[in-house]
Parts: sequence; C-alpha cells; structure tokens
Amino acid sequence: MEKRKVVVLAFHDELESAYPPLNIAVGSASTGADVTLAFSRRGVNMLDKKYFPKPSHGIEYLANALNDFNAPSIQGLLEIAVEAGVKLFVVDMDYKEEIDFSYPVEQVPLKWILNEAVSADLFVHF
Repeated sequence: MEKRKVVVLAFHDELESAYPPLNIAVGSASTGADVTLAFSRRGVNMLDKKYFPKPSHGIEYLANALNDFNAPSIQGLLEIAVEAGVKLFVVDMDYKEEIDFSYPVEQVPLKWILNEAVSADLFVHF
C-alpha cells in the first residue's frame, strides 16, 4: 500500500488556531502518513523558542480549560510531531526576523507548498 501524503498549513499562532494543524499533523503521522507541516508568516511564531500561546480576545478561558483538561502544550505537540517524522517548512518568510527556531525548518515559496498540496491525499489549513 502506498504511503498517504498529508499537507497541513498553519496560518495563525493564536492558541485556538495552533492546536488544529498540530493535532492533524501528529494524528496523520501516527498512522504512517508522510506529513508536511508548513507555517505562514503569522503561524511561524509557534516555532519560536520564546513563543507563548495566547487565545484571541474574548476566549481567554480557553487556556485554563486546556490546562484543566491536561491537553499537551503547543511545544509538546511540536515535539511529538518532529519525533513522528513530520517535516517542518516556513512559507515565504524573511529570515531577518528575530526567530529562535525550536526545530530545523526549511524555507519554501508558497507555490511549492501549493504544489505539494495538489498531490496530497489530504490538505488542510487553519
């Protein structure tokens, strides 16, 4: 059986936007899929060692709810993803920005990630 290909694009770094792409990437990798996880200019903050996830205005309760539920942290999910073989990419970002990456990433143009998405069994973005 051919290995499934999953492409996930993370557009935002707010707490409620960070979990879905990471959960799908980890879940897909756990099934043996070849997973590409790409981050936009706003989503790339999740890869910064200094990243502290904040919920959007009006849903501040979410951080406490996730903590009460013992949900893994964003950093914890990223670690699981990397250990599971998820490949990390940054789309069209200027590396002059001050980001201290937690994991190695490759910079790719948006066109590359869209071409990957076309050939994927599953493409999702958040």
